[in-house]
Amino acid sequence: MELIIVLGAIVIAIVVFGWVFKLIKNTIQTVLLVAFLLLALYFLFGIGPGVIWEQIQTWIGGAGAR
Repeated sequence: MELIIVLGAIVIAIVVFGWVFKLIKNTIQTVLLVAFLLLALYFLFGIGPGVIWEQIQTWIGGAGAR
C-alpha cells in the first residue's frame, strides 16, 4: 500500500513540476515578445514605452467611463 502512495506522489509531483515549467516558459516567451515589440517600436518609429502606456491608460479609462 505504501508503494502505491509513493508512486502516486511521484506522478503528482512530475505533473505539477511539468505544469510549473510550462508556465515559466510561456511567461518568459511573453516577456521577450513584449520587449522585442517595445524595442522595435522605439527604434523604428521613435515611440517609447511611456507613449504606449499612456495610450493603454486612455483605452482603459475610456472603457470605464461608458
